[in-house]
Amino acid sequence: MPGKTGDNLKPGDLVFAKMKGFPHWPARVCKSDDGYKKRVPVFFFGTHQIGHLLPENIVPFVGNKMKYGSGVRIKGFAEGMWEIQNTPGVGSKVKVGLTSLSQPL
Repeated sequence: MPGKTGDNLKPGDLVFAKMKGFPHWPARVCKSDDGYKKRVPVFFFGTHQIGHLLPENIVPFVGNKMKYGSGVRIKGFAEGMWEIQNTPGVGSKVKVGLTSLSQPL
């Protein structure tokens, strides 16, 4: 099944990533200094692990949620689906909204 080409991937993209022996898993594309031609680093929601996959093993989250996002009963998958939809920045080094938190109420 063809996924996104390496040219179309960018850091922060929400995707489903397929590793051998596992179902398509909710993930986020990580920053890569080498580009995304050979292997794409992804952060797996739910397990908080990093994997390096071929671009053809990655499909966009949008448009594939119904196909890959239900019916999986493996530890961490339900948590991963919740995280990708509710806290997609989890595990990222970029801190979001810190300036607004430091403002007095």
